[in-house]
Amino acid sequence: MERDSEMLERIAALEQELRLLKTEVQHLKQHAKVEQVVPVKTETVKPVVREKLSVPNTVAVPKEDPIPEKEKRSLEELFTRALPRIFTVILVLGVLWGLKLVSDYGFLSDSVKIIAGFVLSIGLGACAYYMEKKQKGSRVVALSLYGGAFIVGILTTAAGAILYDVLSLYVALIFALLYIVYGVFISFIKGNEALTVLVVFTSLLLPYLLEYMQFSGIIIGIFIVLLFAVLQIVIWKHTQRKALYIGTVFSVLALAVVSIFHDERLAFFAFAIIAVFSLFLVSFLRLYSSNSKVHASLLFTFTVIVLSLVNGILSREQTPLLIALILFLTIVAGALYIVFKRADRLLIDMFGTLSAIVLLNIITQLNISSEMSLLLMIVVAFGGLVVAVKHAILFMKWVKGITFTVLAFFVLMFYEVEPFFSLKHLNIVLVIAMLIGLYKVLLLYKGTPVEEKKRLFKLEDIYPSLLYLVGLLYIWKLDWAYMPQHYTTFLAFSVIAFAFAAVLIVKRDIAGQLLPWLAAGVYGIAGLVLLSTVWVDDRTVIVALIVRILYFAILWAIIADSWEQGWIYKNYKTFFGRYTEQLTIASMIISIIWIFSITNFMNFHDLINWSSAVILNTVFIFIFACLALFLAARRNYSNLKMVGIGLLFFGIIKMIFFDLSELDILIRSISFIIIGAIGLVISNKLLGKEKEE
Repeated sequence: MERDSEMLERIAALEQELRLLKTEVQHLKQHAKVEQVVPVKTETVKPVVREKLSVPNTVAVPKEDPIPEKEKRSLEELFTRALPRIFTVILVLGVLWGLKLVSDYGFLSDSVKIIAGFVLSIGLGACAYYMEKKQKGSRVVALSLYGGAFIVGILTTAAGAILYDVLSLYVALIFALLYIVYGVFISFIKGNEALTVLVVFTSLLLPYLLEYMQFSGIIIGIFIVLLFAVLQIVIWKHTQRKALYIGTVFSVLALAVVSIFHDERLAFFAFAIIAVFSLFLVSFLRLYSSNSKVHASLLFTFTVIVLSLVNGILSREQTPLLIALILFLTIVAGALYIVFKRADRLLIDMFGTLSAIVLLNIITQLNISSEMSLLLMIVVAFGGLVVAVKHAILFMKWVKGITFTVLAFFVLMFYEVEPFFSLKHLNIVLVIAMLIGLYKVLLLYKGTPVEEKKRLFKLEDIYPSLLYLVGLLYIWKLDWAYMPQHYTTFLAFSVIAFAFAAVLIVKRDIAGQLLPWLAAGVYGIAGLVLLSTVWVDDRTVIVALIVRILYFAILWAIIADSWEQGWIYKNYKTFFGRYTEQLTIASMIISIIWIFSITNFMNFHDLINWSSAVILNTVFIFIFACLALFLAARRNYSNLKMVGIGLLFFGIIKMIFFDLSELDILIRSISFIIIGAIGLVISNKLLGKEKEE
């Protein structure tokens, strides 16, 4: 009975599986193309418990077909598809040169040449229509012929009106408008982006014909805006982003060029450019694909260019410029509201930055100056760079990075810090603050794709060094500007010493790998300058002495930290663990030279006499010798022990052969007693340690 029950359960499961398979086969039959048949995985039927009976996992549930990805063409296919367009242009140029040759020999009159041009244009269009109707030849060739018909027609119209004076200007205008309507219609029907770009580019030659006809600048501007608006229908229908960008560029360029010839209508052309930008923005938001960094970068670039162009056109008209900027801010703020409703983080940051830039531009119009203009440009570049780093937009990062670097370099090198409350000084402070903020952004958003990680890792090494040099440059400017003349450089030297210690204390992942070496190099160079400088103003002797002692103290604070395994040792554990002995030896030698320099400096400025300088030098030699022996015994450093013994012998030789002749008998006696006693105590301790070992 139990076996019959199990058999019934198995039969029920198999019937259910069969029904699902039939459903899947029926679903596949409904599709015209079946790419592959996936074999159904079979398994041995196992005993099934009634309470846990379930559908087998091997049965695939029918799913909807995935959306096919856009076909990616190879380089060879791209070249092949481009050939018809190239040969169409070659054909058009050949015909034009042929007509010119015939004209030079006087075979054809100007009227016949213009008629031949129109016949060629109509013939190319008819040929393309015939190829499509009869389905002969490639569609790409047909589209190229449609474009060729449009180009020949526009050029023939322009030549007939301007070069040969065969067509009256108004007849030429009608022909040009008809060809533009034809071009827009073909672009709308065919949906080819290259054809749309060709129509946009060629149609924007008409404003120059209108300018030649001395039409009103207002009519020319309205025509450009209307043409761009009509083309948006084509761009929306066929999602032609490249055509949108190219059309925007040439429309804005046409308005800017025509505005040169109409000084009295500059405000109109500025508002026309803003109208074109508004249409571009509407299409951009309609066609934008989420998190497209390339398109976001182009948006930022276009906006900054249009904003700069509006500022340039209305630079002499303050009130219209202010109105235009307020309108511009309203448009950008409206776009910000739209992307905020979409919750698109990338565009929210982008439009937020652009709104801040336009707002700053408005503020600068209230009291414009060269320093304020430069500050605005720096803020624009910095804002774009932060957005580019945050969203890893490579192209925008390079463009804004180079711009910000050039502007910051100009400010830091050529602006002064005096008077203290001035725009120039404010520019320097803001540039330094922006550099610090940018470094924090780099650290915050270093988790990017692999290739970006490599670049940010290199920046994390280089950038702290850049901040260090910028900080030193600022301190140097303050030193020269505000310190009394005889105290100049001491502030900078002190900051260099403290900065070296601070760099070593800061965590290594913040300081990077290059900065400690750079700070050590600058510290060493500053020390050499102090070492080689003896004469200073009498009023600064004490300050100069304190700075020299400061360098000596910081050096030995670092060595002490390495021996006691403090903060610096933990940051550079591998380095100090390997080179502690060598660093201690080098520091002792440098310190002896440094002590000789300090005593010479003090003697030169009559702080001590020559005898005191001599005895101090000898005493410090013995102190360092004893210290070397003590430290060597602590860690069994043989080289350090040999240095200590060598310093002892050097001190004894110096004391006997050089110091005796320079010291009177009283000082000689006291110094020998002190040095001998210190030596005995140290020797006793060393021998005691050796005995214990």
